[in-house]
Amino acid sequence: MGVTVLGALAVLVVGVVWLKEYGFGNKSQIWHVTFPQTGGLGKSDEVQVNGIRKGAVESMELVGDRVMVDLALAKDVRLTRDCRVSIRNVGMMGERVIAVDLKSTGEAYSPRDTIQGIYELGLPEVMADLGNTTSAVSDIAQRLSHVVDVLDKSGDLSGSLRNFRETSEQLKGAVVENRASLRQTLADFSSAARTARGLTTGREADLRRALDHFSEAAENMNRLSSRLDSLRVTLQSVSNKVERGQGTLGKLVNDEKLYTDLNSSIQSFKSLVEDIKANPKKYLKVEIF
Repeated sequence: MGVTVLGALAVLVVGVVWLKEYGFGNKSQIWHVTFPQTGGLGKSDEVQVNGIRKGAVESMELVGDRVMVDLALAKDVRLTRDCRVSIRNVGMMGERVIAVDLKSTGEAYSPRDTIQGIYELGLPEVMADLGNTTSAVSDIAQRLSHVVDVLDKSGDLSGSLRNFRETSEQLKGAVVENRASLRQTLADFSSAARTARGLTTGREADLRRALDHFSEAAENMNRLSSRLDSLRVTLQSVSNKVERGQGTLGKLVNDEKLYTDLNSSIQSFKSLVEDIKANPKKYLKVEIF
């Protein structure tokens, strides 16, 4: 009698499970996702879509260096290329689920496509990395302690600290001694800034006109320089002609006989003028009728 009851219960449980799987299979769609690793994920583990259970892991298979995972998702879930499928840790004990961050945007996947999944580090991996980091920090601390001990024994560390302390005290003393001078310098600078601001406030138009006049003067100087340069060229040309004996002035300068005759004529004219002054009656005759 007991064996019959147990057999009936077993058949009932198997039937319920089969009917459940059969019903779920008729309402689900298989999606293929690859992961670099699964981190202890197992068959029948749940698949959450935006935090809601919408499926389960159907199967897992090692393909090359990645793991192919088939997900049985409810048929109302459509995956797109903007969706994010990851293996996520959801508990303190390292429980894993497939988490789908569903997005309605992006190109839709086909059930024949293979989706690239993401493996998120869970608490165990983080704790393992933290342990490695702690070991590295501890090793660095031990080495620093050893260096400090060596420097302390040789006296270099104490001397360096003493020198640093003396330098700090000297710097502090210099600041204290020159505090009044620094304050006065800052005050003078502030006063100069206020004076400059007072001189320029309301005179922007005058300053602009002065700058315009300065610019015009610079342009005039530039034109004058050009004209002087032209005059220099002209004078140079005249000088060259005079040196070559060209023109009246050139002939006068370069002909010594003409210069001598001209000088003699000037001397004769000078003597005539002096004689007229001395004897005006000799040259001027006045008759009165």
